[in-house]
Amino acid sequence: MVKNIIVTEKQLIGVRKLLKEQQTDTTNLRAYSFDWDDNIINMPTTIKMLRDNGGEWEKFDVGTDEFATIRDDKNYKLDDEAFSNFINDDSFIEDLGKALSDGSYAPSFDKFKEALIYGNPISIITARGHKPETLRKGMDLVISYTFTEDELSSMIDNIQQQIPELDGNTPELTLKSYLDSHEYHPVTSREFTDKFGLEGGSASNPEENKKIALRDYVTKIVAKTSEMVNTKYNKLSVGFSDDDLGNINAIVPFIKEVLQVEFPDVEFVVYDTSEGGMNKIILKQLN
Repeated sequence: MVKNIIVTEKQLIGVRKLLKEQQTDTTNLRAYSFDWDDNIINMPTTIKMLRDNGGEWEKFDVGTDEFATIRDDKNYKLDDEAFSNFINDDSFIEDLGKALSDGSYAPSFDKFKEALIYGNPISIITARGHKPETLRKGMDLVISYTFTEDELSSMIDNIQQQIPELDGNTPELTLKSYLDSHEYHPVTSREFTDKFGLEGGSASNPEENKKIALRDYVTKIVAKTSEMVNTKYNKLSVGFSDDDLGNINAIVPFIKEVLQVEFPDVEFVVYDTSEGGMNKIILKQLN
């Protein structure tokens, strides 16, 4: 006996969306680069500043969101130990725990979590000066605080599909291998400047080092793409997400003038979260 199955319009739309996503996942590879503060999560870490108070400079602490708006204002300047809180590795883990406990998520958090669940390649490009392994520890903390069991299970399945050599490994080893494979670029850290032979970097103006980090990441992703999707891809897109308008204004022309010339088959997408939302800027492939 054949039974009629009634499907609502809402359910049909959901099925179509799922099928479209599955088709996209087998033919397109999406890689992402995320800034950390006020982009993924709103950290309570403060910057030590001086402000002009009638000709006298007074000390005060400012959050990263406010700093992005005043960093070029002549009425403010950096204290000698302005970014000391952004170098201490223990402080990073402590501040991240507080932010996660408070649910203090920033505009790109949902996209960041989605990228993790789908097993996409990810890089963290931040003006912080911590050791790269500290940012790596932060990833474990984010997952432990914010992922449900079902989300974690889906993530493991997707990782093993994206990286076939991990298929058959335990969930714990699969997750560790995946997170270890990401690029962690704290662009003002000693590790970063030594790696790229730079004299140093300022957290107040990190644009140039972020360009270097993004180019390095794209180079590696392009080289590894066929391995990640078992040679089934026909399109690669790379997303760059940042909340600082200064970084956005530096990265967009850099992509157009340098990266699109060097990697003409790659589609670049910039996510500008400087105004608290997400402004998506698609930079089409040259080919």
